Amino acid sequence: MINLNYIIWALIATLYAPTFYFLYRSGWEYIDYTHAYFILPVSLGLIWYKRAYLKKAFDKSIPTVVSKTGLALFIASAALFIIGYRNGFNFIATFSLIPLLFGLSLYLYGRKVTRALVFPFSYLFLLVPIPSGILDSITVPMRYGISVLTEIILKTFNYPITREGLLLKLRSHEIYMGAPCSGFRSLITMISLGLVYVYLSKNNRKNKILLLSSIIPFALIGNLIRVVSMCLVTFYFGDSIGQKYHDISGYMIFVFLILGLVGLEALLNKRK
Repeated sequence: MINLNYIIWALIATLYAPTFYFLYRSGWEYIDYTHAYFILPVSLGLIWYKRAYLKKAFDKSIPTVVSKTGLALFIASAALFIIGYRNGFNFIATFSLIPLLFGLSLYLYGRKVTRALVFPFSYLFLLVPIPSGILDSITVPMRYGISVLTEIILKTFNYPITREGLLLKLRSHEIYMGAPCSGFRSLITMISLGLVYVYLSKNNRKNKILLLSSIIPFALIGNLIRVVSMCLVTFYFGDSIGQKYHDISGYMIFVFLILGLVGLEALLNKRK
């Protein structure tokens, strides 16, 4: 006999399938949110990774009383999904999945199991497509900030650089700080990777907080190094080589950040 819970989860998957089909087809590309493609598989992988613990927690705390809070949260989230889906608001429709999962887990499995799923469920926040207006309010100041800092650094070393808004000029070379240069994509990607890295690490809570706190500074510094080096490559080797460097230099940030995170963790463990 098929477990009724499996049928309920299958229905939930069917309900959200059109939304995720749209997002996986093109919904994340237009906001440069490409990291989001990996969030759902990673979240499911984390749940699978904890399956033995979850089974043990479920066996020890089979709920004997229906969780009214869980049921209410589930119903409210389902209503939120319907509103978002019918009106074409992908942000609302996708976001509704998170409280819905919490509500359903609470209702079906109880608090202990749901507590163990807080991170895998909360991790899904990183795939919710942010409205472009909010995204612009974040990335535009970041682009201006990186432009100003690049100008200051290169002027300090007597390079002939001038700036007009988001356009940097190095003699005859012009470098425009487009959306990819804001550092937001690398920032959000590194946060996604860093959260999983810290979650799975065996560090104590204090070290985990320190590692988490270091992700944003590492990402911002890595992006600044990338933009400054891109200006220098363009200055010395021309626009064509500069453009090729631009295309591959994003990977350098990830190497820089991963090495920084691993190095900081080693330093923290050494001080124990």
